[in-house]
Amino acid sequence: MSIKNQVEAIIFLGGDENKIKDLARFFKISVEDMLKIILELKNDRKDSGINIEVDADLVYLATNPIYGEVINSYFEQETKPKKLSSASIETLSIIAYKQPITKSEIESIRGVSVDRIISNLEERKFVRNCGRQESGRKANLYEVTDKFLSYLGIKDIRELPDYDLFKDKIKDMENISTDEN
Repeated sequence: MSIKNQVEAIIFLGGDENKIKDLARFFKISVEDMLKIILELKNDRKDSGINIEVDADLVYLATNPIYGEVINSYFEQETKPKKLSSASIETLSIIAYKQPITKSEIESIRGVSVDRIISNLEERKFVRNCGRQESGRKANLYEVTDKFLSYLGIKDIRELPDYDLFKDKIKDMENISTDEN
């Protein structure tokens, strides 16, 4: 029995609560070695129906975004998925096109607080904390997840309409603003 297969079985049964450090401790290996095993598993499963996802210090299984359309079609027969509010869609759009982005940057763009919206989107696993800002207040940074991409029926963020064009324009605008200061 390889450790890799054992880890995969534990991830399957553990749901969303598999901490990488706990797996490493259980198998008596370093966190770095456990992460290598997990990334190997992730790579092995990238073309299957189920993917391995790593989110901060957690690892879990998720459906492959490339099958989002068929999954939505199948489950739509039984129950309609809960629709997103226009405020959630607006916030997700901002995050998708400007990621990584802080809550205060989103609030600056929207003009209203997004605390509750970010909490709801994190709960649905549509956005995740992807680190901390390097300068200033060291605020949390957010990005969209593969689950969100799956919800849209796309595999990659670059499949969003004019993603590369908007991303380049945003960078150009940020450079101009930095040069002026």
